[in-house]
Amino acid sequence: MNFSVLQPYMPLFWSGLLTTVEVTGAALVLAFALGAVIALLKVLPIRWLRALLDFYTSIFRGIPLIVLLFIAYFATPQLTGYKITMFAASVLTLGLNGSATVSETLRGGIQGVDQGQYDAARALGLPYRSMMMKIILPEALRSVAPALVNEVITVLKSSSLVATIGLADMMRAAESVQALTYRAFEPFIFVAVIYYIIVMILVHFSKKLEKKLREAY
Repeated sequence: MNFSVLQPYMPLFWSGLLTTVEVTGAALVLAFALGAVIALLKVLPIRWLRALLDFYTSIFRGIPLIVLLFIAYFATPQLTGYKITMFAASVLTLGLNGSATVSETLRGGIQGVDQGQYDAARALGLPYRSMMMKIILPEALRSVAPALVNEVITVLKSSSLVATIGLADMMRAAESVQALTYRAFEPFIFVAVIYYIIVMILVHFSKKLEKKLREAY
């Protein structure tokens, strides 16, 4: 082992880290925003809408993420004539895939809220939107917050797949260094350690969040 061979390529790893953070951040914004909307729609008493959204969720549950990524990047130009960028394809794939999980997590949280909260809101004459936004959704978020942090970790780790379409993330940086130095152990272990550190920070945050939520209850 000789990690000193990585020293000249630190700017490459740093650039890859920034790309990973950008892709993960943009994908999470899409996943949480769209997932929240889908969750709110799923709890409406509209059978056909629920069936349609369940089908949407089943697509991302049943198809491997790497296949979806390849469809987004390689098949989209063939079908539409539009050349999607690697960054856009990565964010869309990770974001849409994440929205399916987020929607199910939030839906479970919403349906897990005590019925008395709904009855109290109706007794006060609150309209449906105000009831959901001011009472039900905050209550649901408290119960599913740790699961949502886990989804952040999942999206972060899944972002390593974007290297397969050529986006210059951390994994792509490691592959490039391997090709230049003919050494595989050092660059991939280095990237693994970076991922591990980030994930452990998120795990620590998740534990602190769980503790605060338990104290709040």
